Amino acid sequence: MSDYDLIIIGGGLIGLSTAYNAVSPYGGHPVLQGNKVLVLEQSTFFNQFCSSAGASRQFRFQYSETYMTQLVMAAVPEWELLQSQTVTQLIPRVGSLWFGDPNTPTTEGGIAPAIETMQAMGVPFQSLTRAEVEEWYGFRDLPANYSGFFQSGGGVINLPATLRAMYNLAHDQGVQLKEEQKVIDIESSGGQITVTTDAGVYRGKKLVITAGAFTNEVIAPLGIQLNLTIWNMVSAYFRKTRADIDYPTWFAFQQPTAANANLYYGFPETSWSHPGYIRVAPDYPYQITSDPRERRPPTPQDYAGTCEWVAQHMSGLSPEPEYASACMVALADDGKEFILDTLPGHPNIVLYTAGWAAKLVPLLGKICAQLAINGATDYDISPFSIGRPGLVR
Repeated sequence: MSDYDLIIIGGGLIGLSTAYNAVSPYGGHPVLQGNKVLVLEQSTFFNQFCSSAGASRQFRFQYSETYMTQLVMAAVPEWELLQSQTVTQLIPRVGSLWFGDPNTPTTEGGIAPAIETMQAMGVPFQSLTRAEVEEWYGFRDLPANYSGFFQSGGGVINLPATLRAMYNLAHDQGVQLKEEQKVIDIESSGGQITVTTDAGVYRGKKLVITAGAFTNEVIAPLGIQLNLTIWNMVSAYFRKTRADIDYPTWFAFQQPTAANANLYYGFPETSWSHPGYIRVAPDYPYQITSDPRERRPPTPQDYAGTCEWVAQHMSGLSPEPEYASACMVALADDGKEFILDTLPGHPNIVLYTAGWAAKLVPLLGKICAQLAINGATDYDISPFSIGRPGLVR
């Protein structure tokens, strides 16, 4: 049995960020020795099975909630610090374009409340008419009532490079990174944590759980279950038919149809994933489940709506995709943001799960490390409390 100061369950974005931050002198906590930090991943690192799957994510400042925009602003220096320690550009700032029905509320917020938040927070943006969205950005045949805005600070996150940077920084400091370690039991007693996997037993003082869709499976031995829903989501890559066409990151807000939520978003061409192609995705799931092990692979029918939207509204792309990718995300049943808190009755166990948070990755790992090591964090995480009504079963 090995002893550690900190054990992390889950080797995806937030888990690796926590490990990287735990051994960083800039984390706002006592620096842990690398060989006293352990990351346990049930699969292999950089796998494509769960929340860290795929090649890119959107970085944006605009939210309907002021506290979320504040958090993104706080994440910027953490991204800059991470960037200073790696060569590959992590977030090309291509801008963020939102357009559509300005009064449509969605799981991503809405255009009108995002504008209010940006104005309140001093985030610069340019308002756009439907005609300007079409003329300047290559979209076509949009409804007459559509409008939007462009925020130049938005970007596209190079997900593989971000994962690799944090892994390498943690590894170089001696962090123990163990893969193919499925957790089968957790015991917490007298300030001591014992984690048993199918490959070993590990003892530690503090525990951070970043298990994504597998959270309930991991925390079951602690007698706690959360009301989570798992969305399986798909995206598709469309070949460019015109060399001059490109897009920023974008999101289209539309009224739902009888078939689906009718929400779509996309990315520019990137050098790190399918050069010559544009990635477009529906912002609705192809499968909803409560058990991540029930996941099925997507079929062409699951992104048929995406193909139809591309054919109707995007210029310079082949209407049929040639590649597809899928991602699995847990969402809190209360419809709010992610969960980031200590577990009830277990002050030495920190939990992060639920929601889309890639844009906040280096900051969320810092917060997890602070909560675990210091017992408190410098940041306001009250909106993400596990004590929100209806979260704990």
